[in-house]
Parts: sequence; C-alpha cells; structure tokens
Amino acid sequence: MGILEIILKLILAIALGGLIGLEREASQKPAGFRTNVMVCIGSAMMMSMASGLIKGSSASLDSLIRMAAGVVTGIGFLGAGTIIHAQGAVIGLTTASTLWVVAGLGLLIGAGYYVPAIIFTIIIIATLITFRKVEEAYLKKRIYHYHLKFKERPDLLSRLKKLSFHHGVRLEHLSLKKEGSSLAVSFTAIGPEDKEQEFNAAVLDLGDLEEFRVD
Repeated sequence: MGILEIILKLILAIALGGLIGLEREASQKPAGFRTNVMVCIGSAMMMSMASGLIKGSSASLDSLIRMAAGVVTGIGFLGAGTIIHAQGAVIGLTTASTLWVVAGLGLLIGAGYYVPAIIFTIIIIATLITFRKVEEAYLKKRIYHYHLKFKERPDLLSRLKKLSFHHGVRLEHLSLKKEGSSLAVSFTAIGPEDKEQEFNAAVLDLGDLEEFRVD
C-alpha cells in the first residue's frame, strides 16, 4: 500500500467523519465535529496499517479481524464517557452509538471500500436527521421560543448550554445581543414538557435575570 493511497483514505475519513460531526455539532451534542473526525480518521489509519502489514508479510486475514475488533472494543470506552445519568434519565446514548458507527465507517474506509463508505455516511446522516424530526413530531417534544435578559456576565452562554444538556433540552438559533449593561438572549428550546419545566426552573435560579418570556 503506497503512501498516496493512505493519504487519500485519511482525507476521505476526514470528509465523511466531518459530515457526520457537523450534524452532531448542529444538534449541540458533546461529541461534535472534531470528535467524529478523530474517531473516523483513527479507525481508518489503524485498518490501513493492518492492511499494509498483511501485504508486506505472511500474516493472515485474522490480523484484520482482530484489528477491527480492537477498534470496536476500544471505541466502547469513549462512547461510555458520553453517556450521562441526570435527573433520572439517561442522556447520550445516540451520541455513543454514533461514535461506534463512525468507528465502523473508518474501518470501512481503511479496508478500501470507498463507495460503500460514502453510501454508509449518507444513511447515517439521513437517519440522524430524519428520526430527530420524527421524535420532535410524535414523541411529545415541543418547541419553545425564549427571550431572556440578564445582567452582563461572561459565562452566560456556556451556563445555558450546560443547563440544556443536563435537563435534556436542545437549544437552537441561540443569539446574544448587548443592550446597555444587559444581555438579551433568545433561542429555541426543543424537548418534552416536563424537561422544559425543569429547564425553566434552572434558568430562573441562574440569578441576574431581568426579563423572562417564553412563546
């Protein structure tokens, strides 16, 4: 296996893993763009290395199988780190499963199955986007539009993102505008009604809140 082929595999891994990472980043998941790229490129590199060693020696195909099994097992520990138990709910299972699938995508690229890898990527992204919309439409998830005003504080956005993640509410269209000595924040929150109520209570406890309005 030549160095050019390896470089092309890694570039493809960056591109396909990055596409999935962008969807995760847009959904404000903890494992976003860079994490998915690194998982995909790492898996592709390991499989490329195993393929190169087999071609350059008398090693059997079992080495490739062991390498793939090792990557899948190893990614399980990374995925476990994204699963959080909060407020009696389990959060992060989709993120963990996505990392596992992206590792498989990297193995596919490293093994030289480029067209199946592209098709696999399209299926992954379509599944994530389509079923997220299905959840929002049919699984009692509602959309709320928030308009808040706080006294100026540098950690406001990070605090809001942490609260939304902790309470299982997804934030979209987050914007921040300075109005004198205050900060006007607007965003869309998506989640079940009970989780939205918990999120409301947590926002009210942040302090320095001057205005609170939900449409």
